[in-house]
Amino acid sequence: MNRLVSVLAVSMATVLLTFGVQAAQESSAPVVIGANDQPIHDAARLGSGKDVEKILKSNPAARDARTQHGSTPLHLAATNPDLSAMKALLAAGADVNARDSEGLTPLHMTAYTQGTKQAELLLQAGADPYAKTNAGRDPTSLARKTRSDEVSGVISLWILKGCKAGKPC
Repeated sequence: MNRLVSVLAVSMATVLLTFGVQAAQESSAPVVIGANDQPIHDAARLGSGKDVEKILKSNPAARDARTQHGSTPLHLAATNPDLSAMKALLAAGADVNARDSEGLTPLHMTAYTQGTKQAELLLQAGADPYAKTNAGRDPTSLARKTRSDEVSGVISLWILKGCKAGKPC
């Protein structure tokens, strides 16, 4: 339970950083990629698809780089309001079912930030809607717990309709 609280705190910090960066961008303050974490992690969490592509072009292995909590760039892109970062990572072959140290997948991360469009993209790319965290929560139950009702609805409908990755649903 303490670990889940820790992950929630990190996720909330990510949200605050994201909105803080958006506010800074709106006020013309520059965003410095690499100031908070490895450049690929900052680009995934705070940047655009062009930022991610630039890093991956010079270092393709960065696609799978892990943070100290075991998060991949795709975990962080799942919390980014800019979908282009996630699309760039998916195009580069990022693992949609990668797990961090708590067993969270990128689809779980969409529940924290109410990322409906992110959840749709991940499901279409093959994310497992039944994946359970180390604490036993699947993405839908986590979305309900965090009151991410739209994300919960997207995942529930995906399951109910029997949708398959890469096919129209």
